[in-house]
Amino acid sequence: MNHLVWLVVMLMASVAQAQAPTPDISSATCLKLNREITRYIRRGVDLPLVELTLFRQTRHRLIEEYEAGQYPLELLATALYELARDTVKVVEACRRKPSRKFIEMLPESVQTLLAPRER
Repeated sequence: MNHLVWLVVMLMASVAQAQAPTPDISSATCLKLNREITRYIRRGVDLPLVELTLFRQTRHRLIEEYEAGQYPLELLATALYELARDTVKVVEACRRKPSRKFIEMLPESVQTLLAPRER
C-alpha cells in the first residue's frame, strides 16, 4: 500500500482523539499491553489489536511530533505503516517478555522517531 494513502487513513482515524495531549508511553511495559488484552478477552470485546491503548497512544505521539516539525512526512508514513503491519509481532513479543518496555518491541522505524532528541 502506498505510504501516503496509509498516512491519510491513519490521520483521519486519529483526528477526533488527537485533541488531547498524548500520555508518555516511554515508561509503559509489555505487561500493561498484556493486561489490556486480557481484560478485553475476559469481557468478550472484539477489538482490532491496533486499537489497543498503547498502539493508539503511539500513533498519536508520532503524529504530534510530525506536526511539531520533528521529521518529514515520508518518515511518519513509513512508521505508521510498519506499526500497523507489525502489531501482531509486537503483541507476541510482549507476551514472551512482559517486563520489557513496550517501546523496545516496536518496529525500528517507530523506535527511531520516538527516541528522545535535543530540541
